[in-house]
Amino acid sequence: MKFQSLLALLLFPLFLQAQNTGTEFREDAINIFLDCNWSCDMQFIKQEISFVNYMRDVTDADVYILVTQQSTGSGGSEFVLKFEGQKEFEGQKADLTYTTDPTMTSVERRDLMVKRLKAGLMPYVANSGVFEQISVNFDAPSPDENSDAGEEKTKEKEKDPWNSWVYNIGANGWFNGQSSYRSISTNGRITATRVTDTWKLHFRLWGNLNRDKFIFEGIDDDEDGEDDFLVFQNHSFGFRQYLIRALNDHWSVGGRVNLNSSNFSNIKFGALAGPAIEYNFYPYEETNIRELRFSYSPAAAYNIYADTTIYGKTEELLFRNNFEISYAIQSKWGSVDASLDGSHYFHDPKLYRIGLYGGVNVRIVKGLNFRVSGNVSLIRDQISLIGAGITTEDFLLQQREVATNFTFWGSFGINYTFGSVYNNVVFPRFGGGL
Repeated sequence: MKFQSLLALLLFPLFLQAQNTGTEFREDAINIFLDCNWSCDMQFIKQEISFVNYMRDVTDADVYILVTQQSTGSGGSEFVLKFEGQKEFEGQKADLTYTTDPTMTSVERRDLMVKRLKAGLMPYVANSGVFEQISVNFDAPSPDENSDAGEEKTKEKEKDPWNSWVYNIGANGWFNGQSSYRSISTNGRITATRVTDTWKLHFRLWGNLNRDKFIFEGIDDDEDGEDDFLVFQNHSFGFRQYLIRALNDHWSVGGRVNLNSSNFSNIKFGALAGPAIEYNFYPYEETNIRELRFSYSPAAAYNIYADTTIYGKTEELLFRNNFEISYAIQSKWGSVDASLDGSHYFHDPKLYRIGLYGGVNVRIVKGLNFRVSGNVSLIRDQISLIGAGITTEDFLLQQREVATNFTFWGSFGINYTFGSVYNNVVFPRFGGGL
């Protein structure tokens, strides 16, 4: 009897599927593939745009839609929706661009997304059978409203009371513990940014505090009747300022000033300043889909150390070179992101650091996706290490920087999906699952 009940439970989903009327797939609708990251509310999009079929694989789609996002100077985002026809729509392409305000709610942002998606899909939907069921409405403003709106927009463009400055103030805290352990972390920051077509000026002040307390219950070395404990505390603060000037579609110049303090890195006070130059082999306007950048930024640095370093220094003035090469591309087959960066000190070329990062997401064949990413760094420039060494506790709990020749990390994953190629149904119950 138990076996029969278990069998009935397992077969119940198949029975429900057999009752399916097949309304998920619309024979007379176009098939689309929406390539979007976390910025898309797919459940809402499917509910609001129900006149197309959503495909799980890009090769099955009549229209491929790539959604890219970049931050704007005001703290909002610029979205680019790239529509590319496939099969019978081959060669039919279009781009739609819109921006969101940082004060917008998630509801307002997703409404804008849906509105632009509907507009971009119309040239393709017009050739489908569902077009007869679609109506296009226009809420025309009255002449007075239109005039007032035009005047307000003109005034906004003529006068910005903030002069393009955007400010942000924030703080976060986190704590946890148990009978033998307590931990608290706090951080705060203040930023100010001004962005125009040719300039970007940015200021940031920040601070972090991490405190860990370990309580040795029942252990009383001092025979005072109280538990012994150890407290470890890390703190850091900094100030960052940079200025960037756009020269043309490929060249940019800038400069930076950094101030910092960190007991983890044995820096009581550090200052760094220097110019920078960058060349993008592709026009900057194509950054949302591809870029190949090279940047060079020499700098002067002055450090005051909390403890004498392994080189016998309590303070020093240094000069160093920094460079970076980065490449990124995003397309219907997947995406690639890679960078190579390095630096070295002028007074001793043996003090250098080189880092290599790479990430690939590929749609190999229908339903099969592969991703891999990783980073490796060669480290030969730890000039601020404490000369007297660190305690065993600091080493085990990573409370202080320790000597190393390299660091690395990596991740990979593979995913294969098969079954129905259609994905139109929205099922919001229990948040989509249990």
